[in-house]
Amino acid sequence: MEPTTHDRPQQFSTTGGNPPLSHDIHTAADKAADKAASAVHDATRQFADSAAKTVDQAKQKAGELYDQVNKTVNDQVNRAVDYTRENPGKTTLIAFGVGVGVGVLLLSNFFGVSRCRLNRVVEPVMIALSTMAFELFG
Repeated sequence: MEPTTHDRPQQFSTTGGNPPLSHDIHTAADKAADKAASAVHDATRQFADSAAKTVDQAKQKAGELYDQVNKTVNDQVNRAVDYTRENPGKTTLIAFGVGVGVGVLLLSNFFGVSRCRLNRVVEPVMIALSTMAFELFG
């Protein structure tokens, strides 16, 4: 008995006829991979564009905020300088009082002075400063 066409393996010619099934699968897979790569590339580009836009907006807001804070600080410094020029005596007493206060705090921390002892020093100093200020400006 001769083998039938079903029993013989199929042979494909490379010059014509139907292409093998594996070639169709590879072609479809290549097309799908190209589409997926294109979609990923597009999504990445959109994300990068969106991120760049957000960063630009943040930089702009930060610049505006910096300008606003800089203007406010400059205004306050100018006001302080003007006040110092208009009231040199008060400014000197304020600076002296701040210096005494910082000195007392440093002494209490450095030498471990108790609160009771600190109160005995601070009260007379504050009374003396108040009296000097009243005599100068009162």
